[in-house]
Amino acid sequence: MGGARRKARRAPAQVQHPLSRGCRGQEESRWSSPACAAFPRPLGWTPGTLVIQVFHEQGILFGYRHPQSSATACVLSLFQMTNETLNIWTHLLPFWFFMWRFVSTLRVTDILNDSYSWPLLVYMGASCVYPLASSCAHTFSSMSKNARHICYFLDYGAVNLFSLASAESRFLPKAGFSSPGSAIAYSAYVFPDTLVCTTFHDYYVALAVLNTVVSTGLSCYSRFLEIRKPGLCKILRVLAFAYPYTWDSLPIFSRLFLFPGESAQNEATMYHQKHMAMTLLASFFYSAHLPERLAPGRFDYIGHSHQLFHVCVILATHMQMEAILLDKSLRKEWLLANCKPLLFPQIAGAILLCLIFSLSNIIYFSAALYRIPEPELHKKET
Repeated sequence: MGGARRKARRAPAQVQHPLSRGCRGQEESRWSSPACAAFPRPLGWTPGTLVIQVFHEQGILFGYRHPQSSATACVLSLFQMTNETLNIWTHLLPFWFFMWRFVSTLRVTDILNDSYSWPLLVYMGASCVYPLASSCAHTFSSMSKNARHICYFLDYGAVNLFSLASAESRFLPKAGFSSPGSAIAYSAYVFPDTLVCTTFHDYYVALAVLNTVVSTGLSCYSRFLEIRKPGLCKILRVLAFAYPYTWDSLPIFSRLFLFPGESAQNEATMYHQKHMAMTLLASFFYSAHLPERLAPGRFDYIGHSHQLFHVCVILATHMQMEAILLDKSLRKEWLLANCKPLLFPQIAGAILLCLIFSLSNIIYFSAALYRIPEPELHKKET
């Protein structure tokens, strides 16, 4: 009897996330306020629920879903107010918009005979993949800690596929930076006249494929350091997307800054500039964690940096798409006269290699999640 009492005294108290202590009444009052009264509470949500550290985001205090949600609960959370709801919808709705544009372009293109348009179709198809992958990652990331990592592994793979086909992918959700810089579409339509058919042009896509493989591997590996070494994690993730972005963007940087005369009369130049501006703004929101870092708890549901980041990324993609469409149309005669269009084996080979090596990376790191003991992956170093 005495031993049982001593064991009871030694039993540790239930641990709550530091941000949830003393906030039960604050969260209750938040949900009873007129602004949130119209929204149902998240499934599995209870005030002061433990927030596992790997799920916690800087400056976000409330609105977390249960860390072991079912797939059904995750899908239903799309229609409930959580701190992920707008993260999902800010990419899910644009997915349908880009899909509509892709299908509309397919209907007016002679796919079999118009090889000049193949890079555009690859780009527009990839522009549908990355927002869908991002929406799915944000939707199902609360099923478990390992599921969260795997969801974002797939997200990184989609981002890098888009970076190969397009440019915008180097500033994407949870991936660190994925922004404009393109390979296939830029190689086909955007290269400055002076650099067309040079050695740089010839090897541009091949090196972009290599960059996407390395970028996927580094960004996936960085998740293993997220809790134990957050500083190194951030450095690796930024590096994983910054250097491919720099490579992918060299043609547009050259065209805008080294050979400005070539773009002076091209209507696409304005869209390229807007695209770059939106990408820089997206990178700022992603890295600065503003405004929630200045007012923790006030932007948990609406207006936090990741939502603003998503909006900027989509606007950047839209601007980029308009620029590529204009370049494709306005430069067609000159490009066809001075260089050969990319052949189907070149395009298909680049995409296939990217898929094979990126999926290999994702499978390897996903398997590693189940080989590493929980403390190694999720316990913070002391």
